[in-house]
Amino acid sequence: MNRTALLALGDLAAFLAFGALGLASHEDAITAKTIARAVLVFPVAWFVIAPWLGAFSERAVAGRESLVRIAVTWLVAGVVALCARALIFDRALLNAFFVIALLGNGVLLLAWRSATRWGSDSEFEAVR
Repeated sequence: MNRTALLALGDLAAFLAFGALGLASHEDAITAKTIARAVLVFPVAWFVIAPWLGAFSERAVAGRESLVRIAVTWLVAGVVALCARALIFDRALLNAFFVIALLGNGVLLLAWRSATRWGSDSEFEAVR
């Protein structure tokens, strides 16, 4: 597995974890609509926008600005995802979920990316 695939899988896992926590905390039924509304809009926006902003580049994995790059990229992708969610599912845009989704997904994404940067450098070197 190459580095980009590993990053993408971890990113996806972070988004799925946030969605699963949200669905469980609200005791929502697991339906295609709740999964799309609570989970899928975020990774879709991320995987469309993040490559264009360099989230899978060498600079996003190493270097001092790597986590800043991921945070800024998430801010852009997250706002796009929340706008799409509001339009597609007729939900309010600016509410508590807006902040919770940006921070919650962002924290999980940054935690994963931090682990790849500092916790498993030798593994990452092996897949480069």
